[in-house]
Amino acid sequence: MKKNLVILALALGLPSTILGVFILIYQLVQNHVINWTVGLIILLAVIGNTLFLMIKYVIKRKN
Repeated sequence: MKKNLVILALALGLPSTILGVFILIYQLVQNHVINWTVGLIILLAVIGNTLFLMIKYVIKRKN
């Protein structure tokens, strides 16, 4: 049951995570700390990591 809650929490938190990271990256780009390419790579890395964790917990739950 606990692993189901972890997967559910990651799935429900994904949209707010994307929004929060995007706002942070947008501010960094506006202040010329990073450029859009680096910001996009960071955003995709965060999304990919979250999806990887979701898949990892689903596979662990199957076994």
